[in-house]
Amino acid sequence: MEEKMRKNKIFLVFISTVLCLTFFTPKTISAAEVKLSFDHFYDHAELTKALKALEKANPQLMKVISLGKSHQGRDIWAVILNNPKTGPAVHKPGFYIDGNIHGNEIQGTEVALYAVWYLLKNYGKTELATRLLDEKAFYLILTMNPDSRDYFINKAEAYRTGLIPYDSDRDGVADEDGPEDLDGDGFITQMRKKDPNGRYKAHPDDPRVMIPVRPGEKGEYTLLDDEGIDNDGDGRINEDGLGGYDMNRNYAFNWQPNYVQRGAGDYPFCFPETKATRDFLLAHPNIMGGQNFHNTGGMILRGPGAKNMGEYPIADKKIYDYIGKKGEKIIPGYNYLIVYKDLYTVYGGSIDFLYSVL
Repeated sequence: MEEKMRKNKIFLVFISTVLCLTFFTPKTISAAEVKLSFDHFYDHAELTKALKALEKANPQLMKVISLGKSHQGRDIWAVILNNPKTGPAVHKPGFYIDGNIHGNEIQGTEVALYAVWYLLKNYGKTELATRLLDEKAFYLILTMNPDSRDYFINKAEAYRTGLIPYDSDRDGVADEDGPEDLDGDGFITQMRKKDPNGRYKAHPDDPRVMIPVRPGEKGEYTLLDDEGIDNDGDGRINEDGLGGYDMNRNYAFNWQPNYVQRGAGDYPFCFPETKATRDFLLAHPNIMGGQNFHNTGGMILRGPGAKNMGEYPIADKKIYDYIGKKGEKIIPGYNYLIVYKDLYTVYGGSIDFLYSVL
């Protein structure tokens, strides 16, 4: 226990160091700038092209590797950033970043891609970027869920899950009753109906957008489900769409089966994407800190994910608190929260695996 606590302290202190470095190390490699556009979301083909271009322009600082294939056969790309002239990556403290573990949270990939681009673009130009790549190693998986990401971008239909067929309604058939574009406008949108006792009203600037009414205020609408019909005749609508599991409930630490937590999968790391991520993490024991990019919510989350894990050691909590409160000042509107206390219980989440296993 003492050794684990000591290791966790190193893990956390490194996160603090990444945020607070202000020293400068003279550059030893010239980084080439690749112009990327961040005014749209990159599908898998565009992301692959961007990563290859960055690697080609900065072969000494960046390495792109495929960790394996997703369910539908897309490469799961990983990036390693390091200046080898100051030492091998494995001999330096490492920091891990991933994004887009949930298929409908596509912004995480763009933020991770921006981090890669920013560090390379500013190497040799700013004190922080130069020091980071000279003294640290960065390990990034930009999209953990490339199948659902591409489905979202190309078909405008969002799924949190991966796309392995899954019998969500347990009728012996998988993925047979998902939402449909009933009005043929190219989008699957949420339906609403007029209701004088409803809890929503139209936004004054855009009547397509629903906003909740305040206490005591009269509503206009009740929100229904997404567009769709009862395809399998069981009296329910859209209860068995594509997939139906949650990769962020599939990590081995404190994992619980489906009857405890829906979407956990048959066993830890049973999905090709989470298995590839596990193998990548365990192959780099120098990783001392990590960050997962999700979206929306305005939250800076830390573990534990579940109450049964107990609380973190006091020394670790102090460092987390310092980082979280700094984050609230840096990003207005974001709140520093604990997963199980302030959000909901998560078993088998990546945040607990990173903290407890690495």
